[in-house]
Amino acid sequence: MMTLKFLTAFLLIGFCSCGQGALKSKVHPAAVQLNYQAMTLVAYIQIPDSSRKAISLLDKATTVDSNYFLGHYNKLIFYNQLKQYDKAIFTVNKLLQLRPSAHDLYLTGGILYERVSDTVASSVYFKKSLEICNRVLDTMNTENRDYEMLLGNKATNLIMLEDQKSANLLLKKFYDNQTDEEQKKWLASLMNKNKKQLLELWASVQYSH
Repeated sequence: MMTLKFLTAFLLIGFCSCGQGALKSKVHPAAVQLNYQAMTLVAYIQIPDSSRKAISLLDKATTVDSNYFLGHYNKLIFYNQLKQYDKAIFTVNKLLQLRPSAHDLYLTGGILYERVSDTVASSVYFKKSLEICNRVLDTMNTENRDYEMLLGNKATNLIMLEDQKSANLLLKKFYDNQTDEEQKKWLASLMNKNKKQLLELWASVQYSH
């Protein structure tokens, strides 16, 4: 589930998303090495200087290779830890230049704009994410491995756009068809939540780690 992956990566600091519609390209080896060095500091992320050092290394990586997606993306982990949301938003917009159809990045951007209380911008990003999800789902076979992830993101966007009724109908159907207990637990945590409750839930999960 991309939303679950997003929460794990961005809020729990445990998974690195690469966005949707990834274009494979050769990355400069020096940039890869700098990214590797930065990510060794995740273990010390509670120490502000470690996060700042990681960002410095990632800045060097993206200077070496300005199109290095993972180098840009991993900055989000450390900016979020330092609560430097404006810089995280700038980074999301750079990522969207590289992957303009990545619905998960629009969702990430929407949540970041919520963090800085810009609800006008967040709504634009949630609507764009939802639009992409709907467009892809309309042509996707239900057996596709990304189908459930897209449904999860669609429901999350609906909640963030304050359409809880539609979101809950989707989540209930999703829950009833789910066999994985961990996924069911996650889905249950989203059901019957409004936008404010979701943001509070994510914040509490983040800062308890």
